[in-house]
Amino acid sequence: MSIADAVDFPLRWRWSNPTPHGGNVVDMAFSPALSLAVQVAYFGQVFTSSDLDLWLPRDTGVTNWLRGVTFLGQRVVITGENGIVLYTDDVTAGWQTGTLLDGPTTDWLEAVTASPSLLVAAGDNGAIFTSPNGATWKKQDSGTTNYLRGVAAGAGAFVAVGEDGVIRTSANGTNWVGRTSGTSEHLNRVHFGNGRFTAVGEGGVTLSSTNGGANWFPEATGAAKALQCAATGGQDRLVAGTNEVRVLDGAIWSDELTKTNGPPAWSYYSAIGLPGFFLIAGQTGMQSEGYQSTNAPYFWLTPYDSVRNWLWDVTRLPSLYVAAGDYGTIMTSGGGVDWTLEVVPPVVTNTTLLGVGGSTNLLLAVGDTGTMLYSPNMPTNVVITNQSGTFTQTVSTLGVVWYSVPNRPTTNDLQGVAVLSNSLYVVTGARGLIFTSPNGTNWTARTSGNTNLLSSVTEWAGGLAASGDNGTLLTSADGIFWTKRASGTTNWLYRIRWLNKTLLAVGQNGTILTSTNGSNWTARTSGTANWLTDAAFVGDTWFAVGLSGTVLSSSNLVTWTSRGTITKKPLYAAATDSDQLVVVGVEGVILRSQVVPDATPISILDYSRVATNDPGPVYNIFLFGGKTDQRFTLDRATNVVATPWTTGQQLEIFDGSGTLYFLETLTGTNFPSLEFYRATLTP
Repeated sequence: MSIADAVDFPLRWRWSNPTPHGGNVVDMAFSPALSLAVQVAYFGQVFTSSDLDLWLPRDTGVTNWLRGVTFLGQRVVITGENGIVLYTDDVTAGWQTGTLLDGPTTDWLEAVTASPSLLVAAGDNGAIFTSPNGATWKKQDSGTTNYLRGVAAGAGAFVAVGEDGVIRTSANGTNWVGRTSGTSEHLNRVHFGNGRFTAVGEGGVTLSSTNGGANWFPEATGAAKALQCAATGGQDRLVAGTNEVRVLDGAIWSDELTKTNGPPAWSYYSAIGLPGFFLIAGQTGMQSEGYQSTNAPYFWLTPYDSVRNWLWDVTRLPSLYVAAGDYGTIMTSGGGVDWTLEVVPPVVTNTTLLGVGGSTNLLLAVGDTGTMLYSPNMPTNVVITNQSGTFTQTVSTLGVVWYSVPNRPTTNDLQGVAVLSNSLYVVTGARGLIFTSPNGTNWTARTSGNTNLLSSVTEWAGGLAASGDNGTLLTSADGIFWTKRASGTTNWLYRIRWLNKTLLAVGQNGTILTSTNGSNWTARTSGTANWLTDAAFVGDTWFAVGLSGTVLSSSNLVTWTSRGTITKKPLYAAATDSDQLVVVGVEGVILRSQVVPDATPISILDYSRVATNDPGPVYNIFLFGGKTDQRFTLDRATNVVATPWTTGQQLEIFDGSGTLYFLETLTGTNFPSLEFYRATLTP
């Protein structure tokens, strides 16, 4: 088996942090009959779960922002940007695109709902579309041009809500009537449960209707900020939004955020309710679960307690990624999939670490007010207990154990970190400061001849190069004597890297400069005005990353192509193990992409066939082993020589352990007496 080694676009991105993902969950739907929950987010992201705990990404094949999701029987229907409609009867088998009978539209379909026999989608410019099956859609006249943000079905009626307090209702999805809301605030969503429509909006507005949306009355929930969702769990109700989570348990609305065991203060966009249970989700994939025992207040758990501090830098050693950020955050990962928050000295937990780097001998992290940490490569013994017994293993402290530099040389901000010839450590920072050290603890100030902030420094074939504010570029052969170079720009050159025998500086206003000698620099056209914050070389391609989720690529440094990611959040740094690209940014965002496909063969580690009592189902149970993010098909044949192989469904290894359990339900009664299986890698 073989797959191409070259870079294959578009890149396939996966979330490493936050877990289970960092997509903004703008809507959720749950089908008790199917035991299936679906979340939708930006850039075509869909996540599904059978237990409201483990969420798996489902590739949709589109990059449209997705806004609404519902079930029509067993069919999942999703709507979003520019009139996109997706539907499927099996989330593991792929998605089909719905057809708008009246032609394409640029209107976003912000929400979708279903009665037992009809789907209704609502969106921009008063757009209303209906469908009996999710495949074909007909445009209807809503009677308004106000943007509609929510739609719900129940009690024989459809209700759509939107900007300026507009409410429209319909008994059949075709004929719509305007209703008096009593508010001019924008209404963001509407929900139906227990015979009641609940509409929520800006300024904490909450409205209710118990007669099919004909009449509405305000509810005093106590919320003052924007509300984005509502849900019903048994007899209880919930509204949530921007730092707002309110529950009506009995006759009184309670502020869940003020409770000791309440959910995190966050921006929540969607909610699911079941008897005695609520799930709320929102910005950067934050999820919290509310549970209630009999006659007790709700108790909230955050199942994925991920780091959401901003990450400003990331570096890669031969076997370790290290990221650094706000509040003294340092995270490490062996493979870029699973990340561990490391313990730092208490003195730095309120500081911002802006740069991290070093060698296999010593790592450095630097930040505001002259903060400097070091982590030496020292062996230590760890006692491990498992099923085989208890034993001692020697491990390294590199990246795990951190110390404060005892006599830090400055109180000015520091950001750039580099190592020259694996023996001289260099840091740069505000006011043109440069410090060098042979051991990471004793530092000497060097004269840069410059007072601009030096935000980055790198080793290259000619020694060292530094970049910074106001187009500053400096080079040095030894780290002691520095020479200013003409950059031809006043833009802040935020980061400089030595990549594939080329110095690459990126920064403000999409600036890209390249040089092979450190003296002569060439400006490149990036095609973006977004700040570029870092660069990497993977496979045969240069990459630049930046704000608004920007990712650019180039095979020649001359022509740059926008590739994008699955987030619009600012990305501040990038690192690579030569095959995988890892980027980090705000709210703890860590994304990874296997740029050069991993051709390691998939192994079938274990297999068994389980038959339940006749006439019950028969199951194949597989345990696969491979590398995280590998995709493959499970193929089969009854005779490996004479019979063609039948290609099975595509599977993907998500777990950081590189293993995947797969349960296959067999249909029919006449199963082959002998069958062979193989796993075939796919791009």
